[in-house]
Amino acid sequence: MIKKIAICLSIMIIISIIFFIVFQQKETGSEEQISSLPVTYEEEKEEEVNEQEQEQITQIIENQGLEADENIYEIATEYDGREVVRVKPSIQYQVALAGMLKKDIPEFSEINDLLKQAPTHTGIWIEETAREKFLSILKNITNANYEINDEGFLVQNTTWNMNKYDNGIKQMLSDEILYVFAISSKTYIVDEVTGEIQEYPFEEMDPYTEYEYFASENKEMFVINTNSYDKVDQEEILKNIFE
Repeated sequence: MIKKIAICLSIMIIISIIFFIVFQQKETGSEEQISSLPVTYEEEKEEEVNEQEQEQITQIIENQGLEADENIYEIATEYDGREVVRVKPSIQYQVALAGMLKKDIPEFSEINDLLKQAPTHTGIWIEETAREKFLSILKNITNANYEINDEGFLVQNTTWNMNKYDNGIKQMLSDEILYVFAISSKTYIVDEVTGEIQEYPFEEMDPYTEYEYFASENKEMFVINTNSYDKVDQEEILKNIFE
């Protein structure tokens, strides 16, 4: 009888240990779940522009009176089918990220050095000065628990009752994309006409602008309005992004 009781107790202990381990895995999540593919900031290797395309770029630049180096441009098609030139998205992304890291207007000559401070793999990365506010907003709109690790990446600690925003974040964490988030009233862009890097105070120019967006290959960046003018809802902005 005592032997049977001992066996039953042993089985119960084993089941309890297994349940505890499974529960802990579900409750706390795992940082390994975060996508961690390496990213590069070199300009994407595009197909070589043929002579006809290059002539077209040169002609459009001359017609529009643009003053910048033609190598920063690519052909784009407007909604009405008209072909124009625009600064390559990869260059705009690099400039915006470099300016975010420098917290000032970057020079083209220092961009490569500044980007050495940039996140090196996919996931959700939060700019340093925005981290406390970002976590505060997440606490109001999600059910899961979150933290930001030493590298600046968001870590999701799952719960039993994740809502749609938690699920959206979980999907983003598993994507092969680097998502960068900042909260700022300004960003940095390359002027389409002059080719010079300039500060772009988007919130001051239009307080209703929810965020500025940049994308390049497997990288996306959201510069969220600080709401200094009380014209936007930061919680709704993040809900729309994560939904």
